[in-house]
Amino acid sequence: MILSCGLKSSPLPPLSDRPTPVYGLNVKQQGDRFVIYWRYDGVYEDGRKMGKFHFDVFTLDGKINRKVERYGKIYWTYYRIKSFDREYCFKIRVFNGKKYSKFSRYVCKYPEKIFPDRIYDLKIQMKEGSLTLTWFSEENRFKIYRSNSEIIPPVEYAELKNKNSFTDTKLIYGKKYCYYVTAYNGKVEGNPSETVCMLYRDIFPPDPPKNPEIIKKGEDYIIIWTESSSKDVAGYLIYKNGKPLLKTPVKTYFFIDKSFKKGDKYEIIAVDKAGNRSKPVYLITE
Repeated sequence: MILSCGLKSSPLPPLSDRPTPVYGLNVKQQGDRFVIYWRYDGVYEDGRKMGKFHFDVFTLDGKINRKVERYGKIYWTYYRIKSFDREYCFKIRVFNGKKYSKFSRYVCKYPEKIFPDRIYDLKIQMKEGSLTLTWFSEENRFKIYRSNSEIIPPVEYAELKNKNSFTDTKLIYGKKYCYYVTAYNGKVEGNPSETVCMLYRDIFPPDPPKNPEIIKKGEDYIIIWTESSSKDVAGYLIYKNGKPLLKTPVKTYFFIDKSFKKGDKYEIIAVDKAGNRSKPVYLITE
């Protein structure tokens, strides 16, 4: 008979203090530079979240010192092309202060000698429901990049052909939006344009209500109207003979006036969620 004693081993695997490697490394050319970019979750090999860490970037010639930018879980750095007659290869390693990760795979690129000119005179304009970019270029294909700060990740937001303008409607009021644009010749992009930014604010008044009328029901007089066609209306203000009947907007399409008399003049104004007011619609009783 064989007897054993001691503690049973834990069913869980041992914890790891090694960072996960970078997977999905990407390299693309923008004009006279390469952009090296990747996504990283910042976890140990056992899946636990890491604290501080940094990336080492390597070429075939060894480690290079480059500032790494970040936007969310997207990281990237730039490498100026010194010669257009050779291949460039890049790989990444993560260090958390204790251990290094495994290297990512090498990604190699031959630079294109001919690339589009840089776009100039990029402008941004706010309209109701959109932000519109315009620029000048003799190219006919473009890539749009966007973020909510001046730090814009090199992951394209949109691509378009035969247009020197782009209208963005996927917006949220109160947020800042920043953009740059590159020209694209089907193989490679040009250098990025300057970055333009704008705070997208609701400064546009809603459409006014329509068709006001007054109806007598019993002893009450009810003012009714057709609601504003704008989607962000919060309610309606009502003025009688130049004075407000309400301190806060009414959220319905009618109002009961218990002190009505003939000759009263009413103004009904739509108010949106940002506090913008429409033009008034008038109702004069006789």
